[in-house]
Amino acid sequence: MHRNRWYSMSGLLGAAALVLLPACQNPQSMAKVQETLTQINDQQKEILAKLGKLEEQVAKGGGGKPGANQGPRPGQPDPASTYKVPLADAYFKGPATAKVTIITWSDFQCPYCKRVNPTMEQIEKEYGEQVRVAFKHNPLPMHNRALPAAQAAEAAGRQGKFWEMHDLLFENARDLTDENFAKWAGELKLDVEKFKKDLEDPAIKKKIEEQQKEGSTLGARGTPAFFVNGRFLSGAQPFDAFKALIDEEMKKADKLLAAGTPADKVYDKVIENGKTKA
Repeated sequence: MHRNRWYSMSGLLGAAALVLLPACQNPQSMAKVQETLTQINDQQKEILAKLGKLEEQVAKGGGGKPGANQGPRPGQPDPASTYKVPLADAYFKGPATAKVTIITWSDFQCPYCKRVNPTMEQIEKEYGEQVRVAFKHNPLPMHNRALPAAQAAEAAGRQGKFWEMHDLLFENARDLTDENFAKWAGELKLDVEKFKKDLEDPAIKKKIEEQQKEGSTLGARGTPAFFVNGRFLSGAQPFDAFKALIDEEMKKADKLLAAGTPADKVYDKVIENGKTKA
């Protein structure tokens, strides 16, 4: 193969490494990513050799499915395992009788969290009341307005408008000011004075911190992170990635229902023996 083409493929590999990180990461995670990219550059010859073999496989029609036979990365949940992720005090959309529950850890300043929202809307349209979607907070430290935004969503939630504020926060992710929080509370017909008091309530901040800690224990340290009936899915994945997991979990739920599990207890039954940490 022509040398210039090798260099082109090497550059594409570096770009691919970045594309394969469809999530906001905390500073420690980013440091690990940077270290990994440096190692890739140092081992260019080995990488190019592997690319050559891969090209041969593609030419022959081989290669298999993306992600096949890959285990969990260190410190992250195993996508093949089920984790015990309680709904607890999270706000959610969908009935208790849903066959599949998706619990999200998210950050209102994370561009990848915003990017995946249309996918979540597509899931709601595709599956209707068969899927329940819950939201938990993980305001990352490098996003200086993520925590105040999370508090604004929780304060609106106390007046029954969590999801409405959720949408406004993502739509206006570059303008997450206290003044705008109050303005949007007014637009949502909330009691603005109560909203402002709730913004400062230590109980709201504690709830956010506890959800963040729970996510970290389960390995959901970046955003967005999802657990689909307790099974981990990381980053702003396309609809098909969610659909594959959802459809698998639907079949499991159908078996539980056929065996006599009450519809509103399916999720509890699915996760009851799940792992409690990554």
